[in-house]
Amino acid sequence: MSESAEPGEVQGWSPAPDVGQAGTVTPEGGQWAYRLKDGAEPIVMKMLECPTAT
Repeated sequence: MSESAEPGEVQGWSPAPDVGQAGTVTPEGGQWAYRLKDGAEPIVMKMLECPTAT
Protein backbone atom coordinates (compact mmCIF):
# COMPACT_ATOMS: atom_id res chain seq x y z
CA MET A 1 0.00 0.00 0.00
CA SER A 2 1.34 3.43 -0.88
CA GLU A 3 1.05 6.63 1.15
CA SER A 4 -1.52 8.05 -1.26
CA ALA A 5 -4.44 6.20 -2.79
CA GLU A 6 -4.84 5.88 -6.53
CA PRO A 7 -8.16 7.11 -7.99
CA GLY A 8 -10.86 4.59 -7.10
CA GLU A 9 -8.61 2.75 -4.59
CA VAL A 10 -9.86 2.33 -1.02
CA GLN A 11 -6.97 2.77 1.37
CA GLY A 12 -6.93 1.35 4.88
CA TRP A 13 -4.71 0.45 7.79
CA SER A 14 -5.06 -1.98 10.65
CA PRO A 15 -2.83 -2.25 13.72
CA ALA A 16 -0.79 -5.38 14.40
CA PRO A 17 -2.25 -8.18 16.57
CA ASP A 18 -1.55 -7.61 20.28
CA VAL A 19 1.33 -9.68 21.62
CA GLY A 20 2.44 -7.26 24.35
CA GLN A 21 4.32 -4.79 22.15
CA ALA A 22 4.20 -1.00 22.44
CA GLY A 23 2.19 1.05 19.94
CA THR A 24 -1.21 0.65 18.33
CA VAL A 25 -2.46 -2.94 18.56
CA THR A 26 -5.59 -5.03 17.94
CA PRO A 27 -6.47 -7.04 21.09
CA GLU A 28 -8.84 -10.04 20.96
CA GLY A 29 -12.33 -8.76 20.23
CA GLY A 30 -11.28 -6.55 17.31
CA GLN A 31 -11.17 -3.15 19.03
CA TRP A 32 -8.07 -0.96 18.73
CA ALA A 33 -5.79 -0.13 21.67
CA TYR A 34 -2.56 1.76 22.33
CA ARG A 35 0.21 0.62 24.66
CA LEU A 36 2.76 3.20 25.85
CA LYS A 37 5.54 0.65 26.49
CA ASP A 38 6.10 -3.09 26.16
CA GLY A 39 4.10 -5.07 28.72
CA ALA A 40 1.98 -2.10 29.92
CA GLU A 41 -1.82 -2.35 30.07
CA PRO A 42 -3.26 -1.23 26.68
CA ILE A 43 -5.57 1.79 26.45
CA VAL A 44 -8.64 0.92 24.34
CA MET A 45 -9.37 3.52 21.63
CA LYS A 46 -12.55 4.39 19.80
CA MET A 47 -12.24 3.03 16.26
CA LEU A 48 -12.10 5.63 13.53
CA GLU A 49 -14.91 5.62 11.03
CA CYS A 50 -13.62 5.34 7.50
CA PRO A 51 -15.49 7.24 4.81
CA THR A 52 -16.91 5.00 2.11
CA ALA A 53 -15.75 5.43 -1.46
CA THR A 54 -18.45 6.67 -3.81
